[in-house]
Amino acid sequence: MSKATQIQDCITNHEQYVLTLAAMPDKKLAAKLDTIHLQMEIALQKKDAATLELLEIWRAQTIEARTYKAENNIADAPNEIELAIANIETYVTETEIRHEVLSEYSNPVQKKQPKAKTEEDNNKQLSFF
Repeated sequence: MSKATQIQDCITNHEQYVLTLAAMPDKKLAAKLDTIHLQMEIALQKKDAATLELLEIWRAQTIEARTYKAENNIADAPNEIELAIANIETYVTETEIRHEVLSEYSNPVQKKQPKAKTEEDNNKQLSFF
């Protein structure tokens, strides 16, 4: 994708990019901003005007996202690893609950069985004959 196309895309989808960036943790946005500043220095040394223009747009979007995030108290979106860990923890918990239920059904509490009483009743009935 050419720099002109990337610049046009950033301008066209500015709001969407800012909202996406705002969901990122602030530390990650700060690191992104530092990286952009380093890239801007390199672009200045190479006198690459198109790259510098694109980086300036990215910088503005990142700063706007950080400001928007702070003003609106936007929570960080969980990353894929955190989601996977949460899913694993949920699965393990559900498995343990199922295991407990299964063990309760396979080892029921033994109750006093009225077999002795029924045998006595049968013996009484037989004595009549």
